[in-house]
Formats: sequence, C-alpha cells, structure tokens
Amino acid sequence: MSSLSSSDAEAGFTGLEAAIVLIAFVVVASIFSYTVLAAGFHFSGESQSVIHQGVQQAGSSCTVAGTVYGVSTSPESLRYIIIPIGLTAGGEPIDITTVSVRIVGPNHAKNIKRNDPLVDASPAWGRWSVQERQNSDSDSLLETGERYILNISPPSCADLVPYGSFAIEIKPAGRAALRVERTVPGRIDRLTQLGRW
Repeated sequence: MSSLSSSDAEAGFTGLEAAIVLIAFVVVASIFSYTVLAAGFHFSGESQSVIHQGVQQAGSSCTVAGTVYGVSTSPESLRYIIIPIGLTAGGEPIDITTVSVRIVGPNHAKNIKRNDPLVDASPAWGRWSVQERQNSDSDSLLETGERYILNISPPSCADLVPYGSFAIEIKPAGRAALRVERTVPGRIDRLTQLGRW
C-alpha cells in the first residue's frame, strides 16, 4: 500500500479550498446579477409608466379650433378675448369645469376665475366662461368633434392696447396647457381679429 505524502495531501486540500471559493464566488455573482437585473426591470417599468403618462397628458390637451377675436367697447383697449377650443386628434374628453385660465403679458400675469354660471353665459369682469358650445351635448365635457367658444374678460387691460402682446394659458387639470400668444393690431374695432403677428 502506498501512502500519500504530505505535499500530495496539501495539494488535494488546496484544490478543495479553491473549488469552495469558486462556488462561493459564483453564488455571490449570481445574487448580485439578479439584484441588478431586478433593479433594472423596476426602473425600466417606472420609466415606461412616466413616458406613458407624459404622452397621455401631451396628447389629451386642447387646441385652438378657429379664429381668435378681441371684442372692444372703445378703441383704446380690448374688453374680451374670444378663443374657440377643441380636442387635439385622439385626445380624451376634458371636463371644462377643471380648466384654469391665466393671462400673461409684459405688464401683468393674472389667474382668471371661472364665471358662475360657467356655460352658455357672458363673463363678468375678470372672469371667463364658455359662451357657446358647438356640436355639443348637454354635459360639461369637451369631447371629440365638439367646439367650445371661451369668452375671457381679463381683470386688467394693460396689455390689450394697440400693439400690445399677451398670452392666454388654458390648462385642463392634469393635462398640458394650451398657450395662445397674440399681438393686438394698431387699430381696435368692435370685433378685432387677433392673428399671430
């Protein structure tokens, strides 16, 4: 019978140790890679959700659906801004009671309150209303194919004078805002078309 020398026994033990260490490294590496992959899938899912919400908000906004007019009682300034709005293509219905309106100009920036009643009425000073609904049913939802004519009476006329510029921001709750920028022409009539100048 041959006996193993001490160097052979140590070599065998060193091989066993190496195998154990190698198995430990493989197990740790697999746990680490699983953790990294799980985190990647989690963040990828969150990113996809954020992108989906952004596309939904941007695609569900309103747009100008006709000509913007200014109405005046004197040649010095405009008293009302008339903006027809509709849904963008493929947009989801907008509850008009959740819409906020703001006017921004070089001389002022103001939130404009909703008129009471909101629908089928002319607004009081410093308020806005839906003056007319076209192709619409009796609810307060702006839906595909419908057009709402907003009548906005700003609380200040400082930027609604000849050659004055202003922007109206129409923002449905949780959706992208519609910004309507216009410049008042040099001559103000009773009904003045406000084009992009």
